Amino acid sequence: MTLEKIKKLLGLSEEQISEFLFPVLLVTVECFASLYAFDRISAYIFSVFFLVESVMLFRLFTRLHERKNGGLIYTLILTIVMAAAILLAGLRVTTAGGRSALQWLYGQQDEVTTEPLLVSALVLGGAFFLISIVYYFSAVRYRTLGIMLCTMFPFFCFAMRSDDMPNILITVIMLLFLAVIIHNRRLNSFRKSGRPVKIQIDRAYIICIAVFTLLTGAITMAVDKPHHEAMFERNANFFTRMNFGVGGSADFESLGRQSSVRNGRPDYDFNPIFYFETDSPNEIFFLRTKAFKDFNGDVWDDNGVYDWSGYSLQQPEYSTDDILADFSKLSGRDLNGLYRISGGRVFDESFTPWYLPAPLGVITDNMDSGNLRYLKLIRDTSVYRTRAFYYARPLNDSFKFIDPQSSMYRFALDLNFSAEEYLEYLASFENSLEAKRLTDDYNRALAAYSDASGVSDRLAALSKEIVADCHGDLEKAMKLENYFTENGFRYSLEYVPEDNSIDYFVFESKTGYCAGYATAMTLMARSVGLPARYVEGFAAFEKSPEGSYVIRDGYAHAFVEIYIPGAGWMTFDPTVADYRINPFAGANQGLSILGRILNTLNRISVIILIAAAVILYAFKEKIKEVALRLWLHTKPIKERIISLYGNLLKRAGHSVDKDFSSYTPDMLREEIEGRHAEVPERLIDLFEKTAFGGFECSKEEYLLLYKEYKRCLKKLK
Repeated sequence: MTLEKIKKLLGLSEEQISEFLFPVLLVTVECFASLYAFDRISAYIFSVFFLVESVMLFRLFTRLHERKNGGLIYTLILTIVMAAAILLAGLRVTTAGGRSALQWLYGQQDEVTTEPLLVSALVLGGAFFLISIVYYFSAVRYRTLGIMLCTMFPFFCFAMRSDDMPNILITVIMLLFLAVIIHNRRLNSFRKSGRPVKIQIDRAYIICIAVFTLLTGAITMAVDKPHHEAMFERNANFFTRMNFGVGGSADFESLGRQSSVRNGRPDYDFNPIFYFETDSPNEIFFLRTKAFKDFNGDVWDDNGVYDWSGYSLQQPEYSTDDILADFSKLSGRDLNGLYRISGGRVFDESFTPWYLPAPLGVITDNMDSGNLRYLKLIRDTSVYRTRAFYYARPLNDSFKFIDPQSSMYRFALDLNFSAEEYLEYLASFENSLEAKRLTDDYNRALAAYSDASGVSDRLAALSKEIVADCHGDLEKAMKLENYFTENGFRYSLEYVPEDNSIDYFVFESKTGYCAGYATAMTLMARSVGLPARYVEGFAAFEKSPEGSYVIRDGYAHAFVEIYIPGAGWMTFDPTVADYRINPFAGANQGLSILGRILNTLNRISVIILIAAAVILYAFKEKIKEVALRLWLHTKPIKERIISLYGNLLKRAGHSVDKDFSSYTPDMLREEIEGRHAEVPERLIDLFEKTAFGGFECSKEEYLLLYKEYKRCLKKLK
């Protein structure tokens, strides 16, 4: 379609097309992105409508701007449009309630729903308003800041949904914003100078704008920017410390009353959060943050008023070392070698959590209550950094913890105690303080962590079938832990199930991430009589070249702790091992570098595509010329001469925007001489002889002609 046809179709002059091109494209993409945040299907449906609406409204606003009473007419139109949008939204409110409309707007519904009335209101009122202000700040009163604020509108819409805008939309919006800033500012400078508002839109101008825009966008997106957070930014809960534990799911620096959700993709970028080093010989560690007791069918909950009492010298913890010491006295066996006291340290200068991420069995009862460095709550065994209550202290904490050895598991397997047998064994030691302490501790675990009310009959039957051949509790726990690996379960952060129930995960999808695995095993263990608790924290398995463990946000993990007779609480990890695979991790630093390169290329992929298009546009004549020369080698010499002459006519005409197809050879010669360029005399003469005289050109003559043609063509440009 030629420029004349475009002008006639749009009803705009060439100057207006030049002025409105980038603002129209910008506001079209902004309208699409804004609606995309609320309803993706509708955004695609209305995409062409936004483009047509933008062109028509820009044309209308131009007409109104030229009239004396244009402002009044615009105000009237705006009032009618906004009233219609409010009416559409009001119809939705009256039919389904204002609360549900707000839930849709903020994305607070469990299911994705389409709301035709609300979408229509956004398209009608929102698009009209956005197009109006973009037109005003680009065509009436040019303001860079005003246009920039308009580009923020889609980001605001995504923020309402607590969602991230796709990189491709961000890139296109920013590139078009830069194009408006460059192109329309140039137009504005012409307008202020009193000169005609016209810019020569030629290939050089387009290439210059494109190159500047692409380079600016590429550098902005590709270069890693330093990010410095203020203390309050890093600790958003600073002013709500006394309300600790009241909120929902927690961030990485605080803990909430509820566990993480089991479904929906976690927003991980696999950046390091903190580091862990230890003198323990083990290869994998589970650094706890909090244990949960009750399951409501969706998430785990504290379910009660928070108890801030903790272990200290005045109230020591009855832990694994105490259990083994008492059992050693009862059985007469030396059990000191079943565990060791290992040292650990967690650190990072920018990570300031309240809690201490540490393995099960961290020792906190070695000081009196007034001098505790760490407070381990009796209620859920979470460990808190006492000094972090008063100011945001970077993580740099050393501690000791009880580190079970492999002999501990062999010992518990050899005991082969079921719950009933364990209690009967302890009851045989009448008047024994050791037996009473062991009995009371086990009964407390049973009372607190045996609720199986959330387990379906189907899941309970499966659990009993899995442990049917087992006798002792540890054997049962290990059998349940291995069930997921042995029965085709898959690990996935992307998978979104049709049904959020545990039964659907275990029996149907068999796909999910750690929260689903740990929840399923905890409920299954309880259904066969094992005291079990769901625990959240971090998995430590990636070692840095310096020997410390790197804890990334993607290593947030859920696992299970089960009370084993004679050994106490022990950790089990039912999640299939695929969760330990991370493209940014590993000793091979080349893979890490490659991952960062690929991540950068992903961010600037749109810029790369546009740059490729610009390169093709910039060198299109050269590409055509190369293609022509390659094509000529397949043709007879006569056809080659005619084709070269035809190409000469086109190239001469393109440079002055004229059609030379009706020019005679003499007229073409005169045109080229008038530009003070070299005339390809051999080509013109041989064309006349070949086309009209039946002359047969030799190969040697053609080669001389072709050499002259290439030399003259360069000078003609």
